[in-house]
Amino acid sequence: MPLIRPASLPLIRAAEDGSGEIGQADAAARALREDYERWSRLGWGALAYLGAVLGTLFGLAMLDAASDVSVGAGRVAVLAIGVAALSISVVCLLVLHRLWRTGRRLTIAAAWWLRLPFRTGQRSRRAPFWFAPRTVQYEPRILTRTTASALLFLVAIFGLSSVFFTDAARMPLLTAAMVSIGVISALCMCGIVGGIMRITSGLAEGDPLWIGVRDRVRGE
Repeated sequence: MPLIRPASLPLIRAAEDGSGEIGQADAAARALREDYERWSRLGWGALAYLGAVLGTLFGLAMLDAASDVSVGAGRVAVLAIGVAALSISVVCLLVLHRLWRTGRRLTIAAAWWLRLPFRTGQRSRRAPFWFAPRTVQYEPRILTRTTASALLFLVAIFGLSSVFFTDAARMPLLTAAMVSIGVISALCMCGIVGGIMRITSGLAEGDPLWIGVRDRVRGE
């Protein structure tokens, strides 16, 4: 599955170069949002996250268990399983990184196209545009991502707090696994929230209330 559709690439390059035509702004923003928000990307992200988390937990647990196995074929087998699980985790982390990079390009370009009509003066900022950046949070594909980021935040807190557990010093590998899961969850949460915020920011360009507050904060 391509993480960026071929049809989206010219629109991304036009946004990056600042060479987009105003007449195609709405269609371009819609196409890029559709590309970013498709369920298949979310599904790949969920699978890669589970693979990274379970691979890390199982792999380090196997390495920890290897210390209790007598030297021989049994210990080699346990170590081999642990290394294989960690390798799967690394592959899944690479997939997550790729999803983040492509998602970032898509959302930055989508936000650029959303802002274009307002920044060029082709469309005036009016009160009805107040609703778009606020109601977007309730669209099913955005709401699912928001819910996922909230769950990831809870997992991140749980994983990172494991360093304060009483038995953390006696189980260093298990503690390392939990901390790693916390870090992975926190990074995934930041990636999802960043995409949502970029889309919301692009939609807010038409909101006169938001623009007024932003300009006052910037001193413009």
